[in-house]
Order: sequence, then structure tokens, then C-alpha cells
Amino acid sequence: MTKRTMVKRHAACVALVAAAIGDAGPEIVESRSLVAKYDGPGPLICLGVAVVVAVVRWRFMPLLAAVTGVLFLVGGFSDASFVGRLGTPSDPVPFVGGWLQMVAFAAAVVCGVVAVAAPKGDRR
Repeated sequence: MTKRTMVKRHAACVALVAAAIGDAGPEIVESRSLVAKYDGPGPLICLGVAVVVAVVRWRFMPLLAAVTGVLFLVGGFSDASFVGRLGTPSDPVPFVGGWLQMVAFAAAVVCGVVAVAAPKGDRR
């Protein structure tokens, strides 16, 4: 695996970590503690997938990051309360956290696909 492919793979991992921060951030800020009441297992799933993608050296493993990003994007945009958060800049912490999540999931999708669709000279 070349250095360029590893950078693309780790970019997908960084995007998933950013999505986990965007998901857990509002609850952490509100409770002022890292031991917050989370609204679901999303941050742990994102971090777990990021670790698996970073550690397992199978060529198609970055697609796991892409699939995770797609599933969370679809789930987020299908939840009316979450979409309402994205349109309420008067409440800045959930607003920024929600947009960070969505942008990070989109980046995970793009980075995961690009890491797998590397040029032939970049595959090993």
C-alpha cells in the first residue's frame, strides 16, 4: 500500500472522528462533562469504524467508512428533529455540531470511495 493510498484511507478516518465530535459535542457542552447523556451510539460507531478502517489493511476497507457515512447521512436527513437543528442558527452549539456531522460524513464517503478507486499505479 503506497503512502498516497494510506493518506486517503486516513482522511476517511479523520472525517469519521470529526463526525463523532459533531455528534457528541453538543451533549458534552451542555452537560460540561465527557460523561454525557448521549442520544445514541453514533459517536461510538463512528470511532469504532475509524479504528477498523485505519488498522485493517484490506484494500476495500475504506468502503466501510463510505457506507457508514451514507447510512448516517440518510438517517440524519430523515430525522425531522435533526434537520430542524440544521436550520436553527440561533442555537449555535447544536447547529455547528449538526453541520460538522453532515460535512464530515460526506467527506468520509468521498474519501472512502477515492481511497478505493486509486489509480492502478497506486494499488498494491
